[in-house]
Amino acid sequence: MSPARATVRAVPADDSVDQLERELEIVERSMSAVGGLSAQQAERVAERVDRLASQLLAITTPEPWDGVHARLGTTPTSGEDFSALMGELGSPDGEG
Repeated sequence: MSPARATVRAVPADDSVDQLERELEIVERSMSAVGGLSAQQAERVAERVDRLASQLLAITTPEPWDGVHARLGTTPTSGEDFSALMGELGSPDGEG
């Protein structure tokens, strides 16, 4: 089987995507109850969400840096700013 053909088969059918979206809506409603969880329960939920986010990142293409900055509300640094920061850090001491 060619790699292109394998990729096509890996893409979920529209009905699978629709089901996933319905399930995510349920999760979204459930997340509103997070405020009522104990610290230990909230930590367990956070760990699960982190794992799901990692899985999602593994199957999606990375966002262009412009999109990252737009989402975070940041701006890219200039070459001059970066050089100034490097100057403030000083020379490496050979440790670490």
